[in-house]
Amino acid sequence: MPNPSTGIQQRIAFKKAAVWGTAVACGATDEVLFLTGQAKRTAPVEIDQSRGSAFSKDGTAGQIDCPVQYTCNLRYVGMDVLIAMFMGIAGVPTVQGATSAYQNIYKFSPDVYGLMVTIAKLMGPYIEEVPTAKISEISISGEVGPKPLQLAITGIGINKEAASLVNTLAAFASVTLPTGADKNAVMFSQGVFRMNSQSGAALGAGDVINPGKFALTLKRAVQGEYTGAYRTTGANPQDLRDEPSNSGMPDLKLTLDFPIHNNATYLTDLGADARKKMDITFTGAQIAAPYNYQHLLQFPHLQMVTADPTDDNGRIKQPLEFHIHGASAAPTGMAGITDPLWWTVINTRSTNPLA
Repeated sequence: MPNPSTGIQQRIAFKKAAVWGTAVACGATDEVLFLTGQAKRTAPVEIDQSRGSAFSKDGTAGQIDCPVQYTCNLRYVGMDVLIAMFMGIAGVPTVQGATSAYQNIYKFSPDVYGLMVTIAKLMGPYIEEVPTAKISEISISGEVGPKPLQLAITGIGINKEAASLVNTLAAFASVTLPTGADKNAVMFSQGVFRMNSQSGAALGAGDVINPGKFALTLKRAVQGEYTGAYRTTGANPQDLRDEPSNSGMPDLKLTLDFPIHNNATYLTDLGADARKKMDITFTGAQIAAPYNYQHLLQFPHLQMVTADPTDDNGRIKQPLEFHIHGASAAPTGMAGITDPLWWTVINTRSTNPLA
């Protein structure tokens, strides 16, 4: 009798795919350490309502829905494919000096049609495969304390399969983590937050702010349709979604939670609809002098939505929520950035994750 499947033995890999509905084999450096998450497969069943019987004797399965969601610790190494798939624009990383450090700037594309991943998850006795999935949402959250930042991704899959001929148990034996991806977690204590007026001078040391918690939530409005072009095979075929495409504006938000409230500055800014620019930099260990691992998030245009202090008996806190907009012109100190955000990563990856 096979051993029971346990969560602790699960492993997951993500690899860029090229054709919607066609899986690619995951292999070396495609693994990502994850905390929790799964692909789900649901389909409505139409019960036979024919008269002449006191109970149903058959049902027909309908179109398949396959949402995927996974959470992992944000790391400086091994996250590039997930980040690039959501952001949409990457390139060949730029070597930093004559070292093993490389920089890639992930820019926010207005359209990610054509970008998709195959997901293969080791379940113990078999592989759970999503042949192709579109990453539709990505979020980062963290707070003061010992826990690393968390990265959560949500996507729309075409189907969940348990008997793939591509990502088999034997094939999964070749799946490995990138070097350094089993460490180098990003800590809140490694972060520097800077914010000032969107029309002000370039961000500097005097613009440092100190939230105790933050959450960045980026959602693309994408939707796939059941067009009849994609179906399961076999005696009882079921309809599958086609590749999701844009269905509306993205929903991009940033929240900052300050542990101290001691003046009305943010309330005044909210009342004046004062627009802001901001960057968040997380700096890790040194790769090669003078270059360190880094995640840099740059926002050229933030609009405050709420700034209500908390109603506490003890110390009152100051949560802020912002809409993230694009900019009509790049603000001072953010040359070329008119997209809602740029996400710059410095690590040891030397190849384009979207190639």
